[in-house]
Amino acid sequence: MVIYNLKTRKGRLPCFHVIILKLKNIFEMEKENMQNIAEINLKNLIKILAKRKVTFLIAFFIIFIIGLTFTFLFSPEYCSDLQITLSDNNIFYNDALYKYFPAEADDLWIIPSTKESYQRVDYIVSKLDPIYSQLKSDAISDNALDTLEGKITKTQLIKSTNIVVDRWNCIVTIENYARTPDLAYNINKSILDSYASQKKIELENAYYILLEKLDPEIELSISEIEALESEVEKETINPVLSKKLGLAFEKYDVLNTTRQNMVSNKELFTDRIRIIKPPELADVRNTSSYL
Repeated sequence: MVIYNLKTRKGRLPCFHVIILKLKNIFEMEKENMQNIAEINLKNLIKILAKRKVTFLIAFFIIFIIGLTFTFLFSPEYCSDLQITLSDNNIFYNDALYKYFPAEADDLWIIPSTKESYQRVDYIVSKLDPIYSQLKSDAISDNALDTLEGKITKTQLIKSTNIVVDRWNCIVTIENYARTPDLAYNINKSILDSYASQKKIELENAYYILLEKLDPEIELSISEIEALESEVEKETINPVLSKKLGLAFEKYDVLNTTRQNMVSNKELFTDRIRIIKPPELADVRNTSSYL
């Protein structure tokens, strides 16, 4: 170990005082170096934060502008609504047709009266429930867009539409949102007209298909009845023949009655969309709801 001896006016300092002074000098130098390093790091950190702050502010400003643009240009502000259901007036008595033409009866939306009340409700709703997917079809959306004459696109038409199905009351509510009351009303009305028109076309097709099938079946029933009656005349008591004859008469009665009803009351079979609440321009409401 090296011992430093320092001379003062009063003489020499003890050796351990020299060591303490040296250590103190070294500590102060290290402290100064650390302060310099800390100042450098702090300056760098401030520079980095300043740069990132600018980037953050720029990104926030861009997102804010985009949000405002979307709000004022695309966000719906007005809502028009309508309510529809399935008309069931004077249609129940045709449900015996399910025994002979089940698929055709279902295509005509003939409600089976033999079902429980909740089952009839489910049947009605099942015919109206696919309305949202049907509105996306070209047949309905294109007709609505033609009526609107290019005021909106197909994507905007679908996005502006909100559908609520009330299963308890068998009611479908269709809402349409747009930037102006007139546009909201026109979209709502065009969808109703297009949907009702398309459903009528489909039901008319089913109507004529069944009507074409009924005539030959009625003729066959008449021939079957005549043949069975001839057999019954030959055998005075024959339970089997009597049962067959009864079933033949029943089939003829159902088919013939259905045909007469279809010919006399075509609209009951083809106009099945009943409008509970039509769209009205006066009923369009201002709303802040977003889809």
